[in-house]
Amino acid sequence: MSAQSRKAAGAIWLRALVVWVGLLALLGASLLAAYRLDAPWGPALNFGIAATQAGLVAVLFMRLDRADRLVRLAAACGLFWLAILFTLTLADTLSRLANT
Repeated sequence: MSAQSRKAAGAIWLRALVVWVGLLALLGASLLAAYRLDAPWGPALNFGIAATQAGLVAVLFMRLDRADRLVRLAAACGLFWLAILFTLTLADTLSRLANT
């Protein structure tokens, strides 16, 4: 193994380690907010932490920052359909609450 390939492998492992430590820190923050935070904005904080975790995984582990346009389009379509599912679930839940 040449010195250049060892350096490249070290950079890959370092990037993965930094992201992994960040995800663990966000996991700790999420647990702390879930069990110790009794504020009315607590759920919004938890959703923000979850979105940050998903963004880290998408950009750094799935390498969407260096992906082709088609891969980015597929990821965007997945987010679009997820938004549709959340909207329909919320509409169903709110309509059931309105009828009771």
